[in-house]
Amino acid sequence: MTNILPPELQKYADEFLQMKRESSAFLSSLSTQAFNKRPESGGWSAAECIDHLIVTGVDYSDKLEEALNILQKKDLRYNTAMKLSWFGKKFINFVEPPVRFKTKSPKKWRPDSAINKDKAAAAYLQLQDRWVDLIIQSADWDLTKVKLPSPATKLIRFTAFEILGVNSAHQRRHLYQAKHAAGKK
Repeated sequence: MTNILPPELQKYADEFLQMKRESSAFLSSLSTQAFNKRPESGGWSAAECIDHLIVTGVDYSDKLEEALNILQKKDLRYNTAMKLSWFGKKFINFVEPPVRFKTKSPKKWRPDSAINKDKAAAAYLQLQDRWVDLIIQSADWDLTKVKLPSPATKLIRFTAFEILGVNSAHQRRHLYQAKHAAGKK
């Protein structure tokens, strides 16, 4: 296994580490009340945004782990720059903040309404570590060589590389939403 990440994977590792730093500072600045308070204009509280990111992140990181197992079994090694498909680019752009189109989350990904701030913060920060660990494990593998269905719907399929991009953008989207919900724009 190499110790150096390809530049396109380093970019995602840096993004997940940045989200960990940013979300850690944000979450530690909130009281439990502010964390759970829904905005007067409607929408999710910061707690609900973080809970949603944990649930979706676990599902998608499980998919990435599945993809890594397939790549290793088929010995599909990294040998050229990985690129996003046209659809992958469009989907990632769609989930990037600021929100241009609101969509309903699949039922299995709708957040809980009673969320413990300390447990949620710890789980979310651990999830960022899992993403970085999976990226490091990906260093030798061509993540564009395997496509898996989205955990949201089998109608959408992403390469393992696109899974990273989608989740990085999705986390930025809901962290942005969480900050607005808590009045920390």
